[in-house]
Amino acid sequence: MNSSFENYNNLNPKQKRLIFYVLVGVMIFAIGAVGLGFTDNELIIEDGQLEITGQYGEAIPLADIQLIELTEKRPSLRRRINGFSFGSRKKGFFRTTGGEKVKAIINSNARPWILITKKSGDKIYFSSNGKSNQSIYQELKKTLPNKG
Repeated sequence: MNSSFENYNNLNPKQKRLIFYVLVGVMIFAIGAVGLGFTDNELIIEDGQLEITGQYGEAIPLADIQLIELTEKRPSLRRRINGFSFGSRKKGFFRTTGGEKVKAIINSNARPWILITKKSGDKIYFSSNGKSNQSIYQELKKTLPNKG
């Protein structure tokens, strides 16, 4: 019975190069995906919308925002539906222990978190790694006084 290593040795040089390039490509893709997940997201208000930059970000028309608030409690994110989760970084859609589907753009575990509730009832939990969530919230409150 031939082992995998013996099968590899039976390949011609072109096949070995192809396998090498495919493996390098997969490694570059994996490292890039993890690196993208570690990029900080920002909240930016311009052109009548609140934009969350970066991976799993979105542009939300200001008219679609019901409430922006600070919260000390973030629900337990039981299961990742679609997204990135590594250590304290969580980005994407998650199911809470209560069964609710929420979007999380968590760049750090710094409290309090910013909770954006859309008029549709969808919730987005946000935290920054660079700026204090409190100062971001104060800036949002100045720009959108009727949302907070």
